[in-house]
Formats: sequence, structure tokens, C-alpha cells
Amino acid sequence: MTNNEEILIVRKDKDKMRFKVCEKKYNQWSPSKYEKVIASKDYNMIAYLLYDLYTMGYPIPKSYKKFLELLGDPELFFL
Repeated sequence: MTNNEEILIVRKDKDKMRFKVCEKKYNQWSPSKYEKVIASKDYNMIAYLLYDLYTMGYPIPKSYKKFLELLGDPELFFL
């Protein structure tokens, strides 16, 4: 049975963030379909990352809309 489910892995190193998209596999190594390393405060590179994810089929506009809604939510202040 083939499973084409993907996972997004985000890892923060000292001053960089690493993003990888891989196939979800159990007890197996999965090669990266996409990998990007960016400086954590570089908004241009974050925009390129979001564009890349959008072209891969991820719902970035919906996610960004939800992000804007969460900015004003006082219940999330202490998370």
C-alpha cells in the first residue's frame, strides 16, 4: 500500500530555520522532496518559503488568514 502523505518538518538552529517536506513513512528513511534553510528574521526568505509551499499545494492563503485572526486573540497571549 502506497501512502503519499507529506509532513512538514521545521527545525531551528542557532540563527537559522530549516524546513523540509518529506513523505510520511514509519521506520523508514524518506528523502526530502523540498528543503530550505533561511535566516530566522529574514522576511523576504519567509515569503519565498510560503510561495514555494503554495506552489506545492499547501493552503497558504487560508493559513495566513487564520494567522491574522489569531493575532488579535487575547486567549493566546500566554502560549
